[in-house]
Amino acid sequence: MIKIAALACANGLGHVRRVVAISTFILKNGFNGSIDLFIPYCHVMTLKNWPDMNFVINSSQVKIINFEYPLRSQAKITNYFDHNWLQIDIPNLQMYDIVWSDNIVNILESRPDTTFTGSFFWHEVLGNKKETVHLGEFFKEQRDIIKSYKPLMIGNEYFSTPDVRTLTEFFPVGLYRYSLLFKEKKNHDILFSCGLGGEEDNIARAAISEIIAKDIQSPQTLYVDPRLLPNSYPDWIKKADFSNEMFLNCVATCIRPGMGTISDALIGRSKIFAFCNEDSFEMIHNCNVLEKMNLGARYTSPLEAYLGAIKFISTAGAIDKQILRTTHLRTDGVFATANLLLDRE
Repeated sequence: MIKIAALACANGLGHVRRVVAISTFILKNGFNGSIDLFIPYCHVMTLKNWPDMNFVINSSQVKIINFEYPLRSQAKITNYFDHNWLQIDIPNLQMYDIVWSDNIVNILESRPDTTFTGSFFWHEVLGNKKETVHLGEFFKEQRDIIKSYKPLMIGNEYFSTPDVRTLTEFFPVGLYRYSLLFKEKKNHDILFSCGLGGEEDNIARAAISEIIAKDIQSPQTLYVDPRLLPNSYPDWIKKADFSNEMFLNCVATCIRPGMGTISDALIGRSKIFAFCNEDSFEMIHNCNVLEKMNLGARYTSPLEAYLGAIKFISTAGAIDKQILRTTHLRTDGVFATANLLLDRE
Protein backbone atom coordinates (compact mmCIF):
# COMPACT_ATOMS: atom_id res chain seq x y z
CA MET A 1 0.00 0.00 0.00
CA ILE A 2 1.46 3.36 -1.09
CA LYS A 3 2.11 5.84 1.71
CA ILE A 4 2.27 9.56 0.89
CA ALA A 5 3.59 12.34 3.13
CA ALA A 6 2.41 15.85 2.17
CA LEU A 7 3.91 18.87 3.93
CA ALA A 8 2.50 22.35 3.34
CA CYS A 9 3.98 25.73 4.18
CA ALA A 10 1.99 27.45 6.93
CA ASN A 11 2.28 31.00 5.62
CA GLY A 12 -1.19 31.91 4.35
CA LEU A 13 -3.86 29.39 3.37
CA GLY A 14 -2.91 28.83 -0.27
CA HIS A 15 -0.36 26.07 0.33
CA VAL A 16 -2.71 24.08 2.56
CA ARG A 17 -5.65 24.55 0.18
CA ARG A 18 -3.61 23.23 -2.74
CA VAL A 19 -2.37 20.16 -0.85
CA VAL A 20 -5.85 19.34 0.49
CA ALA A 21 -7.55 19.78 -2.90
CA ILE A 22 -5.04 17.52 -4.68
CA SER A 23 -5.20 14.92 -1.89
CA THR A 24 -8.99 14.89 -2.12
CA PHE A 25 -8.83 14.37 -5.89
CA ILE A 26 -6.36 11.50 -5.47
CA LEU A 27 -8.52 9.79 -2.83
CA LYS A 28 -11.74 10.18 -4.83
CA ASN A 29 -10.17 8.60 -7.90
CA GLY A 30 -9.43 5.09 -6.68
CA PHE A 31 -6.25 5.57 -4.63
CA ASN A 32 -6.23 2.87 -1.94
CA GLY A 33 -3.09 3.96 -0.07
CA SER A 34 -2.74 6.47 2.75
CA ILE A 35 -1.88 10.17 2.97
CA ASP A 36 -0.37 11.85 6.02
CA LEU A 37 -1.00 15.60 5.87
CA PHE A 38 1.56 17.65 7.78
CA ILE A 39 -0.35 20.94 8.07
CA PRO A 40 -1.19 23.44 10.86
CA TYR A 41 -4.25 22.57 12.95
CA CYS A 42 -5.20 26.25 12.95
CA HIS A 43 -5.57 26.17 9.13
CA VAL A 44 -7.60 22.97 9.37
CA MET A 45 -10.05 24.73 11.68
CA THR A 46 -10.19 27.82 9.46
CA LEU A 47 -11.04 25.69 6.41
CA LYS A 48 -13.15 23.02 8.14
CA ASN A 49 -16.37 24.01 6.31
CA TRP A 50 -14.70 23.80 2.89
CA PRO A 51 -15.92 20.50 1.32
CA ASP A 52 -12.41 19.25 0.48
CA MET A 53 -11.12 19.89 3.99
CA ASN A 54 -14.21 18.24 5.46
CA PHE A 55 -13.55 15.23 3.22
CA VAL A 56 -9.95 14.70 4.37
CA ILE A 57 -10.86 15.27 8.02
CA ASN A 58 -13.32 12.39 7.79
CA SER A 59 -11.32 10.08 5.51
CA SER A 60 -10.00 6.86 7.04
CA GLN A 61 -7.08 7.08 4.57
CA VAL A 62 -5.87 10.43 5.89
CA LYS A 63 -3.98 11.31 9.05
CA ILE A 64 -3.62 15.02 9.85
CA ILE A 65 -0.47 15.85 11.82
CA ASN A 66 0.03 19.33 13.26
CA PHE A 67 3.05 20.84 11.50
CA GLU A 68 3.94 24.50 11.16
CA TYR A 69 6.67 26.09 9.09
CA PRO A 70 7.52 28.90 9.33
CA LEU A 71 6.66 29.36 13.01
CA ARG A 72 4.47 32.42 13.44
CA SER A 73 5.33 35.43 15.55
CA GLN A 74 3.30 35.78 18.75
CA ALA A 75 2.05 39.20 17.65
CA LYS A 76 -1.61 39.33 16.66
CA ILE A 77 -0.90 40.84 13.23
CA THR A 78 2.46 40.13 11.63
CA ASN A 79 4.19 40.21 8.29
CA TYR A 80 5.62 36.99 6.93
CA PHE A 81 9.17 38.30 7.37
CA ASP A 82 8.52 38.39 11.13
CA HIS A 83 8.06 34.60 11.25
CA ASN A 84 10.76 32.18 12.38
CA TRP A 85 12.24 30.87 9.12
CA LEU A 86 15.32 29.29 10.69
CA GLN A 87 13.70 26.72 12.98
CA ILE A 88 12.12 23.62 11.46
CA ASP A 89 11.39 20.23 12.98
CA ILE A 90 11.34 17.85 10.01
CA PRO A 91 9.49 14.61 10.78
CA ASN A 92 10.91 11.18 9.98
CA LEU A 93 9.96 10.68 6.32
CA GLN A 94 11.81 7.45 5.54
CA MET A 95 8.69 5.26 5.84
CA TYR A 96 6.93 7.00 2.93
CA ASP A 97 6.88 5.95 -0.72
CA ILE A 98 6.15 9.49 -1.92
CA VAL A 99 7.17 12.71 -0.17
CA TRP A 100 5.53 15.90 -1.39
CA SER A 101 6.41 19.39 -0.20
CA ASP A 102 4.53 22.57 -0.96
CA ASN A 103 7.23 25.23 -0.69
CA ILE A 104 9.39 23.81 2.15
CA VAL A 105 12.87 23.40 0.68
CA ASN A 106 14.58 21.82 3.71
CA ILE A 107 12.73 18.53 3.15
CA LEU A 108 15.17 17.75 0.32
CA GLU A 109 18.02 17.17 2.77
CA SER A 110 16.28 14.16 4.30
CA ARG A 111 14.39 13.05 1.16
CA PRO A 112 16.21 14.07 -2.06
CA ASP A 113 13.38 12.50 -4.09
CA THR A 114 10.80 14.97 -2.75
CA THR A 115 8.30 16.32 -5.29
CA PHE A 116 7.50 20.02 -4.95
CA THR A 117 4.44 22.09 -5.71
CA GLY A 118 4.28 25.88 -5.81
CA SER A 119 4.99 28.79 -8.10
CA PHE A 120 7.76 30.58 -6.18
CA PHE A 121 10.49 30.00 -3.59
CA TRP A 122 10.70 31.94 -0.34
CA HIS A 123 14.29 32.98 -1.00
CA GLU A 124 13.00 34.85 -4.08
CA VAL A 125 10.20 36.55 -2.14
CA LEU A 126 12.11 37.48 1.01
CA GLY A 127 15.72 37.59 -0.14
CA ASN A 128 15.82 41.27 -1.14
CA LYS A 129 13.82 42.75 1.73
CA LYS A 130 15.57 45.05 4.20
CA GLU A 131 13.58 43.37 6.99
CA THR A 132 15.24 40.02 6.22
CA VAL A 133 18.82 41.11 5.53
CA HIS A 134 19.87 39.07 8.60
CA LEU A 135 18.62 35.94 6.80
CA GLY A 136 20.85 36.43 3.78
CA GLU A 137 23.01 33.35 4.42
CA PHE A 138 19.90 31.24 5.04
CA PHE A 139 18.37 32.25 1.71
CA LYS A 140 21.65 31.51 -0.09
CA GLU A 141 21.66 28.05 1.49
CA GLN A 142 18.06 27.50 0.38
CA ARG A 143 18.91 28.37 -3.21
CA ASP A 144 22.00 26.16 -3.11
CA ILE A 145 19.93 23.21 -1.86
CA ILE A 146 17.52 23.57 -4.78
CA LYS A 147 20.38 23.85 -7.30
CA SER A 148 22.09 20.81 -5.82
CA TYR A 149 19.07 18.47 -5.85
CA LYS A 150 17.15 19.97 -8.80
CA PRO A 151 13.78 18.51 -7.66
CA LEU A 152 10.69 17.93 -9.74
CA MET A 153 8.68 21.13 -9.31
CA ILE A 154 5.04 21.24 -10.37
CA GLY A 155 4.11 24.90 -10.82
CA ASN A 156 1.66 27.13 -12.59
CA GLU A 157 2.28 27.58 -16.30
CA TYR A 158 1.55 31.32 -16.21
CA PHE A 159 2.81 32.60 -12.86
CA SER A 160 5.84 30.50 -11.84
CA THR A 161 8.90 32.59 -11.02
CA PRO A 162 12.34 32.46 -12.73
CA ASP A 163 14.04 30.24 -10.11
CA VAL A 164 11.14 27.78 -10.19
CA ARG A 165 11.53 27.47 -13.95
CA THR A 166 15.35 27.33 -14.15
CA LEU A 167 16.64 25.69 -10.94
CA THR A 168 14.26 22.72 -10.90
CA GLU A 169 12.92 20.00 -13.12
CA PHE A 170 9.94 22.23 -13.84
CA PHE A 171 6.64 20.80 -14.97
CA PRO A 172 3.96 23.42 -15.79
CA VAL A 173 0.29 22.89 -14.97
CA GLY A 174 -2.82 25.04 -15.21
CA LEU A 175 -4.66 27.05 -12.57
CA TYR A 176 -6.00 25.12 -9.57
CA ARG A 177 -9.78 24.81 -9.80
CA TYR A 178 -11.28 24.09 -6.38
CA SER A 179 -14.90 23.93 -7.47
CA LEU A 180 -16.91 22.68 -10.44
CA LEU A 181 -19.52 25.39 -9.98
CA PHE A 182 -20.10 27.38 -13.15
CA LYS A 183 -22.82 29.86 -13.98
CA GLU A 184 -23.61 32.79 -16.21
CA LYS A 185 -22.33 36.15 -14.99
CA LYS A 186 -25.39 38.12 -13.87
CA ASN A 187 -24.06 40.06 -10.89
CA HIS A 188 -21.61 42.94 -11.07
CA ASP A 189 -20.07 42.49 -7.62
CA ILE A 190 -16.56 43.47 -6.49
CA LEU A 191 -14.23 41.77 -4.00
CA PHE A 192 -11.83 43.83 -1.87
CA SER A 193 -9.18 41.84 0.01
CA CYS A 194 -5.47 41.92 0.90
CA GLY A 195 -4.70 38.33 1.90
CA LEU A 196 -3.00 37.09 5.06
CA GLY A 197 0.53 38.38 4.45
CA GLY A 198 -0.06 41.42 6.64
CA GLU A 199 1.99 43.79 4.52
CA GLU A 200 -0.83 45.89 3.08
CA ASP A 201 -3.38 45.60 5.91
CA ASN A 202 -3.07 49.21 7.04
CA ILE A 203 -3.41 50.83 3.62
CA ALA A 204 -6.26 48.47 2.68
CA ARG A 205 -8.11 49.24 5.92
CA ALA A 206 -7.61 52.98 5.33
CA ALA A 207 -9.00 52.63 1.80
CA ILE A 208 -12.15 50.91 3.07
CA SER A 209 -12.63 53.70 5.63
CA GLU A 210 -12.37 56.30 2.84
CA ILE A 211 -14.72 54.37 0.55
CA ILE A 212 -17.33 54.29 3.31
CA ALA A 213 -16.78 57.92 4.40
CA LYS A 214 -17.13 59.21 0.82
CA ASP A 215 -19.92 56.74 -0.02
CA ILE A 216 -18.12 55.45 -3.13
CA GLN A 217 -20.64 52.75 -3.87
CA SER A 218 -20.01 49.60 -5.86
CA PRO A 219 -22.42 49.05 -8.81
CA GLN A 220 -23.88 46.17 -6.78
CA THR A 221 -22.35 44.39 -3.76
CA LEU A 222 -18.87 45.12 -2.47
CA TYR A 223 -17.48 42.07 -0.66
CA VAL A 224 -14.80 43.02 1.85
CA ASP A 225 -12.34 40.87 3.79
CA PRO A 226 -13.91 40.90 7.31
CA ARG A 227 -10.54 41.83 8.86
CA LEU A 228 -10.68 45.19 7.07
CA LEU A 229 -14.21 46.23 8.07
CA PRO A 230 -15.12 48.69 10.84
CA ASN A 231 -17.82 47.81 13.36
CA SER A 232 -20.53 49.42 11.23
CA TYR A 233 -20.74 49.76 7.45
CA PRO A 234 -23.42 50.43 4.77
CA ASP A 235 -25.73 47.70 3.49
CA TRP A 236 -24.13 47.66 0.02
CA ILE A 237 -21.04 46.13 1.66
CA LYS A 238 -21.02 42.48 2.77
CA LYS A 239 -18.41 40.38 4.53
CA ALA A 240 -16.44 38.28 2.04
CA ASP A 241 -16.70 34.55 2.71
CA PHE A 242 -14.34 33.62 -0.17
CA SER A 243 -16.73 30.92 -1.33
CA ASN A 244 -16.90 29.76 -4.93
CA GLU A 245 -20.34 31.34 -5.16
CA MET A 246 -18.91 34.72 -4.13
CA PHE A 247 -16.14 34.58 -6.74
CA LEU A 248 -18.69 33.66 -9.43
CA ASN A 249 -20.77 36.71 -8.47
CA CYS A 250 -17.78 39.05 -8.79
CA VAL A 251 -16.66 40.57 -12.07
CA ALA A 252 -13.79 42.49 -10.49
CA THR A 253 -11.41 41.73 -7.62
CA CYS A 254 -9.27 44.33 -5.85
CA ILE A 255 -6.55 42.30 -4.20
CA ARG A 256 -2.99 41.85 -3.08
CA PRO A 257 -2.31 39.34 -5.89
CA GLY A 258 -1.30 36.12 -4.17
CA MET A 259 -1.51 32.96 -6.27
CA GLY A 260 -4.49 31.47 -4.43
CA THR A 261 -6.73 34.50 -4.87
CA ILE A 262 -5.55 35.00 -8.44
CA SER A 263 -6.63 31.44 -9.28
CA ASP A 264 -10.03 31.88 -7.62
CA ALA A 265 -10.60 35.18 -9.40
CA LEU A 266 -9.55 34.04 -12.88
CA ILE A 267 -11.47 30.77 -12.65
CA GLY A 268 -14.46 32.90 -11.61
CA ARG A 269 -13.78 34.93 -14.81
CA SER A 270 -13.12 38.12 -12.87
CA LYS A 271 -10.70 40.93 -13.78
CA ILE A 272 -7.96 41.64 -11.22
CA PHE A 273 -7.17 45.13 -9.92
CA ALA A 274 -4.00 44.62 -7.91
CA PHE A 275 -2.11 46.61 -5.30
CA CYS A 276 1.11 45.80 -3.44
CA ASN A 277 4.27 47.27 -1.95
CA GLU A 278 7.12 48.22 -4.27
CA ASP A 279 9.51 45.64 -2.78
CA SER A 280 7.13 42.67 -2.91
CA PHE A 281 8.86 40.34 -5.40
CA GLU A 282 6.10 37.76 -5.77
CA MET A 283 3.30 40.33 -6.02
CA ILE A 284 5.15 42.49 -8.58
CA HIS A 285 5.94 39.36 -10.59
CA ASN A 286 2.27 38.31 -10.57
CA CYS A 287 1.17 41.83 -11.53
CA ASN A 288 3.53 41.80 -14.51
CA VAL A 289 2.08 38.48 -15.69
CA LEU A 290 -1.49 39.74 -15.28
CA GLU A 291 -0.73 42.85 -17.31
CA LYS A 292 1.14 40.93 -20.01
CA MET A 293 -1.84 38.57 -20.42
CA ASN A 294 -4.31 41.47 -20.21
CA LEU A 295 -6.08 39.79 -17.28
CA GLY A 296 -5.55 42.57 -14.76
CA ALA A 297 -3.50 45.60 -13.83
CA ARG A 298 -1.51 47.00 -10.94
CA TYR A 299 -2.62 50.22 -9.24
CA THR A 300 -0.76 52.64 -7.00
CA SER A 301 -3.07 52.11 -4.02
CA PRO A 302 -6.04 49.98 -2.90
CA LEU A 303 -8.39 52.92 -3.41
CA GLU A 304 -7.17 53.46 -6.98
CA ALA A 305 -7.65 49.73 -7.63
CA TYR A 306 -11.27 49.98 -6.42
CA LEU A 307 -11.95 53.04 -8.59
CA GLY A 308 -10.43 51.15 -11.52
CA ALA A 309 -12.81 48.26 -10.89
CA ILE A 310 -15.83 50.55 -10.90
CA LYS A 311 -14.70 52.14 -14.18
CA PHE A 312 -14.16 48.67 -15.70
CA ILE A 313 -17.70 47.56 -14.84
CA SER A 314 -19.17 50.68 -16.46
CA THR A 315 -17.16 50.27 -19.68
CA ALA A 316 -19.23 48.73 -22.46
CA GLY A 317 -18.04 45.28 -23.50
CA ALA A 318 -15.21 45.11 -20.95
CA ILE A 319 -16.75 42.32 -18.87
CA ASP A 320 -17.44 40.18 -21.95
CA LYS A 321 -13.81 40.56 -23.07
CA GLN A 322 -12.55 39.40 -19.67
CA ILE A 323 -14.90 36.40 -19.74
CA LEU A 324 -13.54 35.47 -23.17
CA ARG A 325 -9.90 35.68 -22.04
CA THR A 326 -10.36 33.77 -18.79
CA THR A 327 -12.54 31.04 -20.29
CA HIS A 328 -9.58 29.93 -22.41
CA LEU A 329 -7.09 29.65 -19.55
CA ARG A 330 -5.70 26.24 -18.64
CA THR A 331 -7.29 24.98 -15.38
CA ASP A 332 -6.00 21.41 -14.97
CA GLY A 333 -3.77 22.12 -11.96
CA VAL A 334 -5.37 19.64 -9.56
CA PHE A 335 -5.71 16.80 -12.11
CA ALA A 336 -2.25 17.20 -13.64
CA THR A 337 -0.49 17.53 -10.28
CA ALA A 338 -2.21 14.45 -8.87
CA ASN A 339 -1.14 12.35 -11.86
CA LEU A 340 2.47 13.52 -11.66
CA LEU A 341 2.69 12.81 -7.94
CA LEU A 342 1.45 9.26 -8.31
CA ASP A 343 3.74 8.63 -11.29
CA ARG A 344 6.72 9.21 -8.96
CA GLU A 345 6.02 6.01 -7.01
